[in-house]
Amino acid sequence: MALSVEKWVGFGSAMAGVGLLWSRMPEHFHEEARYIISSLVPMAMSYFNPYEQVIVPEYGDERFRRNKLFDAVSTYMSSVRLEGASRLKAELSYSSKDDPVISLDENQEVADSFDGARVWWRLCPKASKNRGSTIITLHGRDADEEPRCYRLVFHKRHRQLVLSKYLPSIIQQWRVLIAENKKRQLFTNHIVNGRPTWSNVPYNPSATFDHLAMDHAKKVEIINDLTAFKMGQDYYSKVGKAWKRGYLLYGPPGTGKSTMIGAMADFLDYDVYDLDLTSINGNADLRKLFLETTDKSIIVIEDIDAIDVELSTKRKEGKAANGGEGNDNHVLIKVCDKEIGKSKVTLSGLLNIMDGLWSACGSERIFVFTTNHVDQLDPALIRSGRMDKLIELSYCRSEAFKMLAKTYLEIDDHSLFGEIGRLLDETNTTPAEVADSLMLRRESNDEIGRVLDEIGGAPADVADNLMLRWKRKRAADECLESLRETLKKAKMESATPPI
Repeated sequence: MALSVEKWVGFGSAMAGVGLLWSRMPEHFHEEARYIISSLVPMAMSYFNPYEQVIVPEYGDERFRRNKLFDAVSTYMSSVRLEGASRLKAELSYSSKDDPVISLDENQEVADSFDGARVWWRLCPKASKNRGSTIITLHGRDADEEPRCYRLVFHKRHRQLVLSKYLPSIIQQWRVLIAENKKRQLFTNHIVNGRPTWSNVPYNPSATFDHLAMDHAKKVEIINDLTAFKMGQDYYSKVGKAWKRGYLLYGPPGTGKSTMIGAMADFLDYDVYDLDLTSINGNADLRKLFLETTDKSIIVIEDIDAIDVELSTKRKEGKAANGGEGNDNHVLIKVCDKEIGKSKVTLSGLLNIMDGLWSACGSERIFVFTTNHVDQLDPALIRSGRMDKLIELSYCRSEAFKMLAKTYLEIDDHSLFGEIGRLLDETNTTPAEVADSLMLRRESNDEIGRVLDEIGGAPADVADNLMLRWKRKRAADECLESLRETLKKAKMESATPPI
């Protein structure tokens, strides 16, 4: 017992001597010693710890682009690996079956197996890098904040298996699942906590090219152009151009510009991104949104003539210094000095996305702008090579009317076709106005429905029934007669000089 006490006393004396010696050392020695200890301790712990981990963050370090591997892991976890999690999230699916979408909740861990290797996944929430310190925010978001991430833990002997086979297999399964469950989406941008982001809903446009009321030759030309673009990856690579194409749809309101976009999306099976410039803080946010769009997508800016894009302060000062003279090419559009919407996005920033350095980020994208006043757009925006095709959607004429009659009334010919065609050529009537006149009234639809109920069977089985054909013909006669009277009235009003 006495010997043990003596040992502890000796150990205490030795430690006191070490402490005294440490205090006598110069400060730079302290710093070097701390650096060596801080380096050796993790190395020693890593040597004895048999497990390693891989972090899959939701965004990259620069926070500029979403990490696709994070989405791949999320899809993989939701589809096949949720056993063992005590807390899950459920959202309503927009599919036809309305099945709930189950996903992993934050701070939950699940296990997985691959080729005999056991791994563990955990979804980690957002966290501050410097806990306890004051966080500086930039544009409403934390400047020093760790994004959400998946943490993958595995035994170090499975390192090569995880990196070279397991993670690539997750990516392959993700691509297969995306292809199998592919549904067109309509995206719109908005601000969440000061950060621009996309939100989306399922998009199933009812209109196709068969429903578009326009010149047949022009329609075939557009379809052939879209087909050539979709199949043109090798060509664009050969000539050294970004795989993209620009369309400008212009014409009076009601001529089918939005319908054309839906038909293009249906034909190509592309997603649509409806870009609202007025809700974007500046060019940096515009680039971020562009980088988050997917390949095989249509990026739409509607009514580009109704958006007022601000000049930067430097350009404003330069213009004022020149007595009001300046380069108006930097202003996108300003209609009658009426502020319809403002954006801090500059024309040069928008053009850089479309046709500059950033246009090479991503592929198989189509830009579609719409306008009611093509003559008021900046020439830099619609020059050849930037807007590859300018498509005029004009008033309804005889050929377009026959297409609408076929769609709405299911007739190819009628005694009133000739007169209505001449009236359409003499008046400026939009396809939307003609379509409204050709829609069967509720009472006509109800009457036809009652006939079908009385006869029984599907419409295809009773198409030759004289009674049903008579009812449909009478409804078509009423619609065409109403359209003729509307066109006559419009012709008289246009011929009457204003008082």
